[in-house]
Amino acid sequence: YARIRISPVKYFWLSLKTTDVETAIRAGRKLLYQVEERVELGLPTKSKLFSAVIDDYVRFRQRDHAHDRTSDGMLRQIIRVAKFWREYAGAMPVEAIDDKVMREFIPWRRDYYSNFKKLPKNARLHPTDKTLQWDMMLGKAVIKWAHEQGFRGKQSLPTVTFTPKKKRVRPAFEIAEYRRLWRTMYKRIKDAKDERTKRSRELLRDYVLVLANSGMRVGEANNLRIRDVIPFKDDKGRNNYRFIVRGKTGERDAIPRSAVASRLDKILAKRNGENPNKFLFAMSDGSKIITLIDQFKAALRRAGIEKNGFDEKYSLYSLRHFYAVMALRNGIGVFEVARNMGTSVQMIQQYYGKQATSAVFATRLGD
Repeated sequence: YARIRISPVKYFWLSLKTTDVETAIRAGRKLLYQVEERVELGLPTKSKLFSAVIDDYVRFRQRDHAHDRTSDGMLRQIIRVAKFWREYAGAMPVEAIDDKVMREFIPWRRDYYSNFKKLPKNARLHPTDKTLQWDMMLGKAVIKWAHEQGFRGKQSLPTVTFTPKKKRVRPAFEIAEYRRLWRTMYKRIKDAKDERTKRSRELLRDYVLVLANSGMRVGEANNLRIRDVIPFKDDKGRNNYRFIVRGKTGERDAIPRSAVASRLDKILAKRNGENPNKFLFAMSDGSKIITLIDQFKAALRRAGIEKNGFDEKYSLYSLRHFYAVMALRNGIGVFEVARNMGTSVQMIQQYYGKQATSAVFATRLGD
């Protein structure tokens, strides 16, 4: 055994795995030099494998999830992507993960499923650039977290990034299409054959209305509780509500268009007297919504607007994009739109700026 003092009151012990004294002395000296070098670099005396760091990070995000600071969808994504990083570099010391290792993850990940005889459920043989970008972002997030825990010492963080060659923007509804969808949802409620079907279609209507008029993410809407809907009166004297939203960018207030207030009044009136910790949008048994995409697709089919003119499929996230485009066209500032949606000004300009008409920008610049 070797015992090395690393502070006045702290020692580091390690078996040298030999019974020969001379061999042990040489191994002990070598170990001393290694420990001294690690201490000088600010590293822990013993390396922590990247796989162990990933496990610690997942547990950290699970604790966040228990306190409503990480959404269900985000946690599932983290667990899904963590397996790739664990398999790719889990056996390496966390301090050895540098730009080169991070950069080589991309081709490794592209080829990951090429040797599978049968693809797992929901897996894609060729991941999209957007998927690769998300996977890279998670790897960097784990490294940053490890750095903050002191596992990497004084080493600088990797700076490598992966930028998709083709940016994917989900299509946004045109006003006429949204109105047709809205009329269709009311017809579906009226045509419901039983009370259970009627309630589920009313839930979809309310859900779509809030998403299209607040810019919230789907996961953020799913996490809303009754207590998170706060009434207020704006400077124009209009009654409205603010949502306390918890999503991937943390907690923020999201203000819907005032036209939604009357519908929110009715939603809350139906829930009057219930536990305020219950979900605002809940299934018939009171449980949280996992997804309403199947119902939404059915409404789109009936409305005849499953795709836009470029053959791009609409999804629930198209409602968020519809909100952004309409807000910009109505002259709301980019900063205000970004803050309400919980994203950056750069993202708004990059993805939605071209949707605002030149007349809107010209009017705003002339003020």
